[in-house]
Amino acid sequence: MYSVIATKDPQKKAEVAKYLGKLPLVGSVFMLVCVDFARLEKFIEVKSRENSFDDYWMSILGIQDASYFAQNMVIAAEGLGLGSVFLGSAPWITPQLKELFQIPPRVMPLVGFVLGYPAENPKPRPRIPTKHVLHWDRYQSMSQQEAEEALQVMDAGLIREGYYLQLQGKIRLKSQTSDPVSYDQYGWGEHISRKFGQGGLNFIYKLRD
Repeated sequence: MYSVIATKDPQKKAEVAKYLGKLPLVGSVFMLVCVDFARLEKFIEVKSRENSFDDYWMSILGIQDASYFAQNMVIAAEGLGLGSVFLGSAPWITPQLKELFQIPPRVMPLVGFVLGYPAENPKPRPRIPTKHVLHWDRYQSMSQQEAEEALQVMDAGLIREGYYLQLQGKIRLKSQTSDPVSYDQYGWGEHISRKFGQGGLNFIYKLRD
């Protein structure tokens, strides 16, 4: 339940860069992985049937399918000496991507990524401590203190690297005209709290467009 749109067209890449950022799009190929119900439903129609799954379950299955493909593409590319950058904001600019790439209804952009030969070999970025990701025998809930300590690990590394500053990737505050948090304080914790705490994205609704 996935399809991939690939382009080397400089004009199309420049258009995508308006919304996803210019820095990663220096790669030679931009690829857009989509959840594709349209093709599946066409196959079902050929056999004189209709899709009986609701969009909730179809979305789960489609996201799984497309995600496996995208990750395996990156692994295969790296085996050939290529570098890659995932661009996870694709669903937020669905209308623009659908117009640019002539994507029909029942096909939903899930994730973009660029492939090219890397100009540098950056160090691995900080991750949530393993003890909060790997749970042996039962799920272990985080305490408030553990959450704060984990955020400190994530924030310190990305601020030191200047990650969001290089991308100019700060998410705007919807409730304020000025931003009290400068880039030397803007870390992963602030980023995800703005991303997920200021209004969501209805993936299922966008599939119907």
